[in-house]
Amino acid sequence: MAVDDEIEDIREALVRVVAEWTQGELQTQVAASVGGSLDVVEVRALYVVGMHGGSLGFSRLADRAAMSRPTTSKLVSRMSAWGLFDRVRTGRTVEVHLTEAGRDAYSRLVASGQQMVGGALTGWSPDEITQFQAHLSRFVAALPEATSRATASPSSSDHVPSPQEET
Repeated sequence: MAVDDEIEDIREALVRVVAEWTQGELQTQVAASVGGSLDVVEVRALYVVGMHGGSLGFSRLADRAAMSRPTTSKLVSRMSAWGLFDRVRTGRTVEVHLTEAGRDAYSRLVASGQQMVGGALTGWSPDEITQFQAHLSRFVAALPEATSRATASPSSSDHVPSPQEET
């Protein structure tokens, strides 16, 4: 199989992962499993703030969760009313903080996600899991630069070298 075919297979697999992980039904089940009735957007916001240590600037939350500022404002107000977020104003900036209940909900969402990933890795050897984690981490670390290059100059003539070509 040519490297271009392998890259296409990886791209297709990643699309399937994103589609599977972000499907509304799955997110609703995950939210229900942690004792809440959060919708897909609320689950995403909880994850984004939690992944940033439990505190994130309002604008960064909007950017990271791919929401407009008005949508983010309504969502933060709703989640604040439920006791999951606190809105903290410092001068002209607003930060969104997880409350104790928000941290608890985030922890339960993470545990549920770990359970799903663990289930998908059933039958894998410890060495296979370690290798997969290392390769996936390396791939994710390279994404920002690769995304910048792809959006700056998309060209069909761009060639992605194979690992053999890089050595």
